[in-house]
Amino acid sequence: MLAIRFGHNLGILALLGALMAPLTAAANSLLIWPIYPIIESHQQASALWLENRGRQTVNMQLRIFAWSQEGGNDHYQPQQTLVGSPPMMTIAPGERQMVRLLRQASTPPGQEQAYRIIVDEIPALAANDRVPETPRAAVRLQMRYSLPLFVYGEGASPPARLANSGTPYPGLTWRVVQQGGQPQLEIRNAGQHHVRLSQVAFEQSGQRAEITEGLLGYVLPGQMRRWPLPPGLRPTGELRAHVSGVGHRISPE
Repeated sequence: MLAIRFGHNLGILALLGALMAPLTAAANSLLIWPIYPIIESHQQASALWLENRGRQTVNMQLRIFAWSQEGGNDHYQPQQTLVGSPPMMTIAPGERQMVRLLRQASTPPGQEQAYRIIVDEIPALAANDRVPETPRAAVRLQMRYSLPLFVYGEGASPPARLANSGTPYPGLTWRVVQQGGQPQLEIRNAGQHHVRLSQVAFEQSGQRAEITEGLLGYVLPGQMRRWPLPPGLRPTGELRAHVSGVGHRISPE
C-alpha cells in the first residue's frame, strides 16, 4: 500500500496553523467548515461545507487518506473505509456545496481512527490552453487544504476536554532526541485519543521559552511525533502546552 509522507509527496498542504480558524484562501475566498469534523459511533456520515466567497467559479477535488505517524512524521495512505460525496465539485461565486463524509465500513469497537481530508482547487483550462492527452496531465493544483477527520467505533467517543488542574496530561510524555544533528522534541501519546497541541513552551523560574505560539500539531493515540526545536532554545524546566485549548503540563519520559 502506498504511504504518503506529510510535507513531501503531498506538496503544498495547507499550513496546520490555519486549522485554528475557518480555512480561507485570500486568492479565492474559499471557506471550509467545520474545521474539526468527526463521525461519532452512532453516525454513518457527517457533513463538510465549502463556500465560495470569491468572484470566480472554483473547481474542487476532495480525497480522504488514512493518517498514521511513523518515525516521528505524519504519513497518509489511500483507503476505502471512508468516501467523500461528491468527490469533484464546481462552486459558483456565492454558492455553497455540502460534501457527505460517508463511512463505508465499520470502525473497530472502542477505537478512534484518524484520517486527513485533502481538498484541492483545480483551475479550469483557459480558452487558449491545449487539452492534454491524459487526464492526469490536466490536473494543475492551485490551492490545497488539509483537515483532520476522526472516526469512532462503538463504545468510543471524542476526547473530553480536561480541566487545567496543574497535573500532567495523562498519557503524554516528552523527550529531546537528536535527528540529523538537530535537536527535536519528541512527544508520545499512550492514550486512546488524539491530542492537538498548541502554545507549546518550556517554563522555568517564571521564564518561558516558546516552541510555538500557535498550533504545533497532533499526536495520534499510541503513536509518537517529533518537531525540530527552534535554534538556540534550551529545553529546561517544565514542558507546557495547550491540549485542545486547555493548558497542561507534559511529563518527561
